[in-house]
Amino acid sequence: MSLTVVLQETALRALAGIRSEDKEAFATIRWALLALADDPRPDQAVAWGGSGIYRLHLPGGRILYEVDDDAATVYVINVALTA
Repeated sequence: MSLTVVLQETALRALAGIRSEDKEAFATIRWALLALADDPRPDQAVAWGGSGIYRLHLPGGRILYEVDDDAATVYVINVALTA
């Protein structure tokens, strides 16, 4: 079953900035966001304490998100470039 991926406003703004700053990192983050619909808890994702929030590190970036299994939705809180 595929989940719906919803980007919150902060994530949308950050993604727009990344797109203009680093096209390669933008492409990597974009593909990872699409993959979260099919696998919201990949092996690379790390639970952020007991909050239900996950952090996914990627080459050049990271994604902070929350999975709502009842609503079959992944809520992307923020995305960022990594050094």
